[in-house]
Amino acid sequence: MKLTLALPLDRAEVCRRLGCAPDGLDARSAEQLDACEAELLRAAAPRGVFRRFELGWEDQVPLLPAARLTLEGQDIAQHLARCRAVLLLAVTLGAGVDRLLQGAGAGEIFRAVALDAVASAAAEAAAEAGEREALALCRSGEFHTGRFSPGYGDFPLSAQPRLLALLDAPRAIGLTATRESILVPRKSVTAVIGIADEPVTGHLAGCGSCRLREKCEYRKRG
Repeated sequence: MKLTLALPLDRAEVCRRLGCAPDGLDARSAEQLDACEAELLRAAAPRGVFRRFELGWEDQVPLLPAARLTLEGQDIAQHLARCRAVLLLAVTLGAGVDRLLQGAGAGEIFRAVALDAVASAAAEAAAEAGEREALALCRSGEFHTGRFSPGYGDFPLSAQPRLLALLDAPRAIGLTATRESILVPRKSVTAVIGIADEPVTGHLAGCGSCRLREKCEYRKRG
């Protein structure tokens, strides 16, 4: 399905990915970011697909019985604790954004970096839009966690191909994964959302569960 992004994009999120503060931009840089955002949105064709699965547990490991899929990793198990169903979600900005980013790489450095940051913020906006649509599958009286994606904590990227297959994402929205489980188109997101009969928060993805926490420049700067 087509997704509608909340606009304008979150400038603070764009600047975070650029490593600067929104109030630290001069007028020229702000104008360039505005131009990059407009260019990115013309190239984007945000689409998403989602599906609900009942959740089973075996030795405290979450699994999707109907799909014969085990969700590996302690972090995803903690995220889904007390949940009895999940929503699987996949969204993409489309191949047009990949072509735009590839072309920008051969041009002006600031434009290339800015377009990539804007595209990442747009992918997050697409994930939020997809999540809003997916939550319509929750029933009255049910509660849900936030999104948790392969690559968070010890939830392996190798889960990507199976999640995409369960969602028929290659056919539905043109989203595939490489042999290394990298999503194609690049600016795409897959995620798992837990559903429970009681209030749940899930396992929040933060610095403590990030594989790059020791190298992260944001963390070093506090």
